[in-house]
Amino acid sequence: MKFLVWQTAFLGDVILATPIVRSLERSYPDAEITFVGRPFIRELFRGWDIELIPFSKGFWESFSILKRIKEFDVAIVPHRSLRTALIMLFSGIPTRIGFDRSEFRYAYTHVVEHRWELHEVDRNLELLKPLGIGKITRETYLPIEEGEVEEALDKFGLREKEYVVLNPFSNFPLKEWDIGNWAELMKKLEGFEKVVTGLPSDREKAKRLRERVEFRDLVGKTTLRELMAVVRGAKLVVSNDSSPVHMANALGVPAITIYTATSPAYGFYPLKGSYVENPAPCSPCSPNPKRCRTGSYECLRLPTPDSLLEVLNKFL
Repeated sequence: MKFLVWQTAFLGDVILATPIVRSLERSYPDAEITFVGRPFIRELFRGWDIELIPFSKGFWESFSILKRIKEFDVAIVPHRSLRTALIMLFSGIPTRIGFDRSEFRYAYTHVVEHRWELHEVDRNLELLKPLGIGKITRETYLPIEEGEVEEALDKFGLREKEYVVLNPFSNFPLKEWDIGNWAELMKKLEGFEKVVTGLPSDREKAKRLRERVEFRDLVGKTTLRELMAVVRGAKLVVSNDSSPVHMANALGVPAITIYTATSPAYGFYPLKGSYVENPAPCSPCSPNPKRCRTGSYECLRLPTPDSLLEVLNKFL
């Protein structure tokens, strides 16, 4: 049996799809399993004994990838875009399982209800129901060797479990808690070194944060594997509603999510750790908000640093 798992969304979405692969591995130990995702999956899943097909979502690439996937028996597709649905339709794969909220649900031979009230992991695992799979694994997974962790911590001068990773940034600005709040929280966070991570595109925002508070600045300074290693060695990860939360959980580290325009009601809260909901009356907007509906941006200033510190102290 040859299974194809297709999730070409953001890093966090990909991590939250790993229980599908792990459940397939348990139920079909002799099966061939292939994962299609953005090119970062080469590094993210390095060391995992599954086949990887990097896909950049290019126009012509969408045609060429059909040749690579036509021999599969089953496709399991958490991604809900029209492009993905059309590729599935023309792939000729006999069993194609997707969500009823997919942009072209008729591309799938089996359609499963997409339920917002479930955690994303459990939503994704619903896609296995048409296969009658009983051996379900809810835990997310990322492969990493202890040697990688030791090497990265030595490179950045960190001691395992003696620091907290903080991620104030996101691909969606309306998910970013106010920089002043982050600074106030970090000033009150005592007993652990504070390590801030982010992408190269976040450096300017990190500079503004550095003007207010001292921290170990790793923004734009790590590879993806080094970031995984730094997260793996942390005592705790504190982040906006973004991928470091899910990376931490997949590596066995608790995480705290700060919600602004989004909400745990959408199902992307930490499986290990906790979260602080936003008290703004207009929150939440949507799972991936692109503009403020009221123009007030009130949610970005809430919740208060003290309310978050209270939650952090339970883990520290």
